[in-house]
Amino acid sequence: MKRASKIVAGGLAAVLLLVAAAWMTIPGRTKIADVYWEITLASGLTTPDTYVGPHQWAVAIHPDGTQLAVGGMYREVLLYDLATGERLPPPNVHAEWVMEVGWSADGRYFASTDFRGGVAIQDLQTGEEVGRFSGRDVAYTFAFHPTKPLMAWGAYDGSIRLVDLTTGGGPGAIPANEGGVLYVTFSPDGEQIISTGEDGKVRFFDLDSRRPAGLWNAHDAGITSISFSPDGSKAVTGGDDSMVRLWDFATGTMLHEHSPHGGWINFSTFLPDGRYVTVGTSNVVSVWDAETPGAPQQLDAGNWLMCARPLPDGSAFATSGKDGVIRLWDTSTLEVVREIDVFADIDPGGLRWPAL
Repeated sequence: MKRASKIVAGGLAAVLLLVAAAWMTIPGRTKIADVYWEITLASGLTTPDTYVGPHQWAVAIHPDGTQLAVGGMYREVLLYDLATGERLPPPNVHAEWVMEVGWSADGRYFASTDFRGGVAIQDLQTGEEVGRFSGRDVAYTFAFHPTKPLMAWGAYDGSIRLVDLTTGGGPGAIPANEGGVLYVTFSPDGEQIISTGEDGKVRFFDLDSRRPAGLWNAHDAGITSISFSPDGSKAVTGGDDSMVRLWDFATGTMLHEHSPHGGWINFSTFLPDGRYVTVGTSNVVSVWDAETPGAPQQLDAGNWLMCARPLPDGSAFATSGKDGVIRLWDTSTLEVVREIDVFADIDPGGLRWPAL
């Protein structure tokens, strides 16, 4: 959504406002809602510092499985106790909508990014802020190193930056993806930084030298995510070309491809049991068997989903989407076992939009 808002003509916003006002009560309105938000944001009729909406772009699970964090059309990170459902004090507060959230592997650090690209990093052990970096499109996506006190973030200017979590400092930018970095992570062994971007490429960089170490020409459009199987032998990518692709991680050979959602693939992630989950511009969750890939099992979610994350013990995975509800899916039965209506749980603080 953020990408498209940079290029949409603001002159259409007034027309869409009138259309949306009459359309609010019509079922099946997700596609029009998305266009509506794109245009009102581009024109300035809606601003992410004063408006609250149902879209929840990101969900994350604490490494010990006890807490769930959500980022969306709200200025605070929404934090919940998974056992009780109680809402907890936010680890980070931003001036605008929260776009990405997550903990370090040891649970000590928490980071979040906002709509304008700012990033906030909190040391939960000391209660001190490691750093808050602002400026347009400073950070679009981030990842913590699996073992070191190190975080990488990718920006819409196409660069990757590293920050030492013990000092808040770091080396200069690493040029990565043309058109912008959409996702950044570390390799399973922690020796490489991996980025995906608007250029449809997966790029690999040696962590120590920060030099290029590999390249996959993976998709015909932007790549929104990459995830690795528990044994590190496979990777799954999803892109704006509507394709989900499974790869042999060691060789970069594509093993399987499918188009399950009819549009953008918003997120893809492996489960601890080796299956993988994708969500996108459709009302379904797709669950795949990586060993015998074919057509996925498709679960009715009722609305477009933006993100999916597994619980560490593999018992369930969480999804976030555009209706303001976080759903927990049992990995054995593939049924929803719990819902958290985060949109109903927030203080609007400004104009509150209905769940579109």
